[in-house]
Amino acid sequence: MAGSKSQSDTPSKPSSKPKQSRAIRTRENLMAALERLLREQEFEMISVQDIAKEAGVAVGSVYSHFKDKNAFLAALLDNWQAHVEAQLDVSEAQDVAAALKAFPSLEAALLDMTKQVHRQIVESGHVLRAVHTYTRLHPDQSDADWQSLVARSFAPMAALFEAFGDEITVSDTAQATRMIGYFFNTIFLRKALMPQDTLTEALAFEDETLIHEAAMMVYGYLTKVSTNASTSASDS
Repeated sequence: MAGSKSQSDTPSKPSSKPKQSRAIRTRENLMAALERLLREQEFEMISVQDIAKEAGVAVGSVYSHFKDKNAFLAALLDNWQAHVEAQLDVSEAQDVAAALKAFPSLEAALLDMTKQVHRQIVESGHVLRAVHTYTRLHPDQSDADWQSLVARSFAPMAALFEAFGDEITVSDTAQATRMIGYFFNTIFLRKALMPQDTLTEALAFEDETLIHEAAMMVYGYLTKVSTNASTSASDS
C-alpha cells in the first residue's frame, strides 16, 4: 500500500544490553585499576583521579559508577567475598585428606599447608588491608555470611585428622581445627595488614623462619601429650 512502511522499515527499539555490557566492563576496569594501585600504596593515599588515570577513563566516568571513593571499599568487600567463596568451592570439590596422605608425615604436610596459607594471605595483603579499613568503619558488615565463609575455610585443616590420625594426640578435633585456623589467620594476617610492622622488623623474622616455626608450633600442639597423661605417668 502506497505510503505505508514495511515492518523492516520500522525503527527497532535500541537494545540496552550493549550499554549494560559497557557499564559492567567499565566498572570492572575501575576495580582492577584500584587493585593495581593498592599494590603500591594504601587506600587512604589513592584519589579518585588516580583510579581514573590508572583505568584510562575520565573522572566523570568514575562518578557514574561510584558515588565517592569510599564506595569502592564496599565493592571491594563484595568482590573479595565472591573470591573467597569461589576458592572454597574449588577446595571443597577436592579430596583434601587424600592429598595430605601423599606427604610422608604430619610435619611435612603442616609445613606445606603453612606455606600455602602464608602465600595466599601475603599475596592478598593489598586487598585485605583495604577490606579491613572498610569493615573497621562498618562493623555491621561482619554478618552471618562472612562467619559462614570463615567456618568453611577451616575445613581443609580438619582433613589433617583423617590423614594423620595415628600421629595426632589431640582428642577434641573440632576445637583443634578452630584453633589452628585462628592461629594461622592471626600470625600471618598481622603481617599482611601491617607490612611495615615494627614488631616483625624488630624480631627480624625472615619468611622462611616464620613459616617453619609456625608449622612446628602447630605440630607440637597436635602431637602434645595431654596433661592428664603426664600426671598419670608421674604418679605411677
